[in-house]
Order: sequence, then structure tokens, then C-alpha cells
Amino acid sequence: MDRETSDERIAGAAKTLFSYCRARTGTREEAEDLSQDILLELLRSRGNLRDDRAFYGFMWAVAGNVYKNWCKKRARPADAPLDERLPDGSPPIAGLLEKEEDLALLRRELALLTERHRKVTVFYYFDGLRVGEIAERLGLSEAMVKFLLFKSRQILKEGMDMERTWGNLSYNPGHLRMGFWGKGPNPYKLVEDSLIAQNILLACYNDRCTAEEISLQIGVTVPYLEKDLKALCEHNVLTCRGGRYETSIVIFTKEFAREADAKMLPYQQEIAAIIQKCLNEKLDEIKSIGFYQGAPDENLLRWHIAAILLEKAVISKYQGNMEIATPTRFPGCEAFVTGEEDAGSRWFDGFGTSWSGNAAGDLIRFLDFMVNGEMDHFYFFNYPNRGNVILDIANGKSDGFSENDKTEAAGLIERGFAEKTGDALRLRLPVFTKAQFERLLELLDGVTDEIAEKTRRMVEAAKEILIQYTPAALRKEAESASMMMMFDAIAAPVQLLLEDGTLGRVRENEHPTAYVVLG
Repeated sequence: MDRETSDERIAGAAKTLFSYCRARTGTREEAEDLSQDILLELLRSRGNLRDDRAFYGFMWAVAGNVYKNWCKKRARPADAPLDERLPDGSPPIAGLLEKEEDLALLRRELALLTERHRKVTVFYYFDGLRVGEIAERLGLSEAMVKFLLFKSRQILKEGMDMERTWGNLSYNPGHLRMGFWGKGPNPYKLVEDSLIAQNILLACYNDRCTAEEISLQIGVTVPYLEKDLKALCEHNVLTCRGGRYETSIVIFTKEFAREADAKMLPYQQEIAAIIQKCLNEKLDEIKSIGFYQGAPDENLLRWHIAAILLEKAVISKYQGNMEIATPTRFPGCEAFVTGEEDAGSRWFDGFGTSWSGNAAGDLIRFLDFMVNGEMDHFYFFNYPNRGNVILDIANGKSDGFSENDKTEAAGLIERGFAEKTGDALRLRLPVFTKAQFERLLELLDGVTDEIAEKTRRMVEAAKEILIQYTPAALRKEAESASMMMMFDAIAAPVQLLLEDGTLGRVRENEHPTAYVVLG
């Protein structure tokens, strides 16, 4: 290549070489200095180029050599004091950058280092701190800092030689909803509020993973994972042994849910058929009990009886006859904690049950279904006086209401729980005496036995499937957690009854599953 042509090519490559240098230096000034050194060396060496077609290969070889020499000059000299040198005496960051794409690989591997390795590396090579200064900042011995620097160099070099592949969760993240069944505080909103936390639990469910492996699985670099990793371990839904993390709760995966839903559906259809037959055959006899029904609407009565059937069969008879050893997650929290992947099934929020009582033994009971919209029991849950007011109305004791009680009563009227007739207040709910309610349960006894048995068989069928989809270390917990499937013996049959017209849609401010029993 003649001198004029080579000078033109070198001048034309100046902008490209500056970009190359800018990516490898900390400041624009350093990039300008380095690019000038490369251009100068190209001008000096151009006489060695014999083939015009090899110009760019020649240019990048020169640039690489100049850059390596530049890095070596900036590294601490080998005869510097010991605390300023790496244990192996080599400048690792410079030594790792041999090709143009190496800087991107280095950045990738730095993002996969664990916290201690990453911090000492950044402090030493990027912030220019001495070993003694790093030791003081991190509360480590100088020997440990030197060891971590040495190990970091090894890890970085090995990683840069590897081909890394992002996992499926990096581009198709899963969604995990937490289930909590027990007593004590429920702190697991931290998972539902963090997509990263959800996908950490999914990534570690069937495999014990290092932080680096989790990073590649979910496509999030290690520095952004560490807070969630720590919080999940503190709440005992993730454990770490030997630097590897594993999920410590049972997850109802999508694959399990699909298979279990298909297996449970025949039992749910049978339960719905039992309830339908009961409502068709026993409704007149139930009415003859003579309880005070606040809303004389047969559809509402069907809802109330269906709810009472399911509550007594599934919760009182099936669950009530089992010895349940609730795991302790941390002090004050005894609960089954599970996850549901991509929330396709029904047992977590298909229904809600609770009750509120007074000193006389009166109670208002709720069995709410999502198919009716807002759940009633949340309106009472944190306001004990609200339950007392509604029970006083049921007993005809509203004359002596305080101003606060009158305010609560006005809210109950507005929401349709009560109504004012003349000067009196009455409930728009079924109200049973204790004797009437016991008579109702007698009428329903054989039916609730039948539903309880169907529920038992349904849960056993689902448990067999759940165990197959659960890691070996969690299979014992899966046997107990499978009881949560009993909730699908409540919500799913109600949905089926609604679909076939046995139960009709309810209007706004109607409360089809709340009732009162006077003690």
C-alpha cells in the first residue's frame, strides 16, 4: 500500500478508533490520548503492511497491542509495596482484555460476581483503593482482600471464556401469587410486590442455583438480586446452603394446575349435583323451620343454604376431623405458605370465610364468593364494633345505640345489610335461633357427609399429582399443603351452580352468604 493511500485510510479510521478507546477508558481525555497513541503507532508501522486487503486486521492488531501496553503502564508496578499488588503480581483487568469484544465480556462477568468479590474488584481496579483501605471499609483482613482479588481474577477469566445463555425466565417471566393459610402475620406481600422475587423462587424450585445461575435464569444481574435474595431467606421461603439457593415452599406450578384441575373437575361436578338435588328436594322443609329471613327471595335462600352446606361439609366435617400440623415459618407465624404460578386455578381467592361474635354467643358468619364481586367479610374484619352493631340489630336492641353505633348502622343500611322500617331496624339476612340452626344442620346432615367424602377423594387425587410435581425435599410438606385444594371443593361447585342456573346472579347490596345465629 502506498503512503498516501495508507494515510487516507488511517485518517478515515480515526473516529472508529476513538470510539474503541472511549469504551475502554474512564474519561474522554484518556480516550483521546490512547487514540492518538494508536494513530501514531499505525503511522510508524504502515510500512510493514504489504496487502491492501489486510489493512483493517492490521489496524486492530496494532490497536490491541497499544491498548495492552497502555493498560500495563497504568497498572501498579511489580515492585510496589505488597499491599498494592495482587497476590499473583499481575494486572488482571488489563490482562483479560485481549480482543475488542473483551470489554463487554468483562462487564458481563463483573455483573455476575457475588457481592464481596464484586466490591473488592471495583474498589481496587476502578476506585483505585489500596488493599488496606478496602480491608478497613469492608471489615476484612488484608489477607482476605488479597484472596478475594485473586479469586475474582480467576472467576472473571473463566467466565469470559464461557458461552453464557439467558434462561427462559429472562424474556418470559413467571408470576407467582402467595397463599397463606394459618395464623400470625402474613409478610409475603414482599413477594407479590417484586417480580424479581417471584422469579427467583421459580428459578430455584427444581434446581439449587448459585446467584450467578439465578442471574442468567431470570436475566437480572447479581447486584440487583442481592436484596431480594436476602429478604427471601430471612422469611424462610428460600434457603441458602453452600452458596446455592433453593425454594423452601411448595409451588402449584402451571403444569400441576392443568393436570389437577382436570382430575378434580368430576368431583366438583358431583358436589354441585349433590347441592342442586338438596336445594330442589329440601327447600320447602328448610323454610318450615321458621327462621327469620330478612330477604324473602328464593334465589338468596338457595345461596345461603348452598353456602351453609359447603361450610359445614368442607370446613367443619372434612377439615375439622383432620390433625393439621401447621409449619412455623418464623416466630409468631404458623401457616402453610405456598405459591401459585400464573394464578390460573381457583383455590386461593375463590372464596373467603370468617365470623364475628359477641359475649352472648351470637355470631354473624360469612362465606363469600368472588363470583358475587366484593367480599363482605372484609367490611367487618378490622371493625369489631361493626359486628356488635349488626348482632344488636338482630336481637332488636338498637334503641340504646351511641352516636358511633348509629353511624355504623347507617353504613349497614347503605350497604344493604339492614333496613329501617318505621322506627325499627331489621336485618336483610337470615337470622336463626340456636335451636333453628341445629334443626337446619340435622336436615342437611346426610348431604354434608356426602360432600365431605367427595372432598376427601378430590384432595387425595390432587395430592398424588402435586407430589409428582414437587421436588423431593418438599414432598412431605406437599402432602400437608395439598389440603389447600379442599378450597376448590367450595369455589368451583358454586361456579358450576351459577353456570347451570341453579343459583342466580345477585343484585347490588344483596348478601347471599352471610347469616346470623343467635346464641
